[in-house]
Amino acid sequence: MTAEEERPVRGDDAQEAAREELRGLVAAQQRAWAAGDGAAFAAAFTEDADFVAVDGSHLRTRAGIAASMQEGFDTFMAGTRLTDPQAWHIRFVGSDLAVVVTSGVCVLWPGARTGRPEDLSVQTRVAVRESGAWLFTSFQNGRMRPPEPPPAR
Repeated sequence: MTAEEERPVRGDDAQEAAREELRGLVAAQQRAWAAGDGAAFAAAFTEDADFVAVDGSHLRTRAGIAASMQEGFDTFMAGTRLTDPQAWHIRFVGSDLAVVVTSGVCVLWPGARTGRPEDLSVQTRVAVRESGAWLFTSFQNGRMRPPEPPPAR
């Protein structure tokens, strides 16, 4: 064991390590999406997770998320990939609970290099640490669109 490994982890170091693990979960989901692997995508979720897609559909459980994502990867989402988030916000609500907000993400269709501004989304994830590992237990995806102007009176 090195001196570095023996030193106690300060709170700031522990939170930074947790931030990196949470960013790693999102990156793993991006890789799974690009590979068209619904089970690998869903592996970042708790067994009882809730997932609200951009179309408003509500998926329940890791198995349900995996099945639905695989169906999409095998059909209308085939060959797509996710862009990297343009912005991140990670807030720790407790030592084992975090809110992760990513924004500026979109699905890139085959051949596309960039997404259209109207396709950008913001995602809110609730993450829990179980048995020392972080997993997402809730996910909400919504479009980043400015509000419509009010109707003329």
